[in-house]
Amino acid sequence: MKTLQLVCLRRLSEEREKYVWEDRDRCTWDEIIGRVCLLKANDAVEEKRYVDALADFEQALVFLSKDGVDQNYYARALADKALMQCYLARYEAALATIDQALAVVGPFYLDKVLNNRGAILVLVGAFTDAMNTLSAQLDKGPEDRFLRFTLATCLLHLERYQEAVVAYEQAIAEDFYLGREGLEAARLGQQPDWANL
Repeated sequence: MKTLQLVCLRRLSEEREKYVWEDRDRCTWDEIIGRVCLLKANDAVEEKRYVDALADFEQALVFLSKDGVDQNYYARALADKALMQCYLARYEAALATIDQALAVVGPFYLDKVLNNRGAILVLVGAFTDAMNTLSAQLDKGPEDRFLRFTLATCLLHLERYQEAVVAYEQAIAEDFYLGREGLEAARLGQQPDWANL
């Protein structure tokens, strides 16, 4: 989980080296190479080298888009490429990329991709669409504190301050480490300094 201007985005393609090599006899070499690229991308993300991570996700996608590769790896790499585009403030491109991921993702990762899409819609400024997506996702998983935190930020943008306070308080009560800047702004009935969060 990462927070970007009070929006929670979650990485999907985390790989563990031992699993990549354990699977080498069951997978195509394209899949193995693509998953190794995911390992490299995840290292770059951990080191906050987002330009390098984006390049590594794009390299992974070259291999993971080939025949015989588990499409879930491809969808997860697309979803995480969208996150890197967010970290580089390329929000429109991120929305297009997350929509590509939605077109191919399987049911196991669908909700996680939709959650990230809701967060990206907030970043793009499509608050009505974001509210619809986030509310629908919260109906399915009302205990998701990260999703509730993102919904609170959407409410804050919409100047629905009292609702934002309630949503922030619920999310923060479940996760002490979530940022409080949005909650403080909502309590004051004003917008935070978005540029300096």
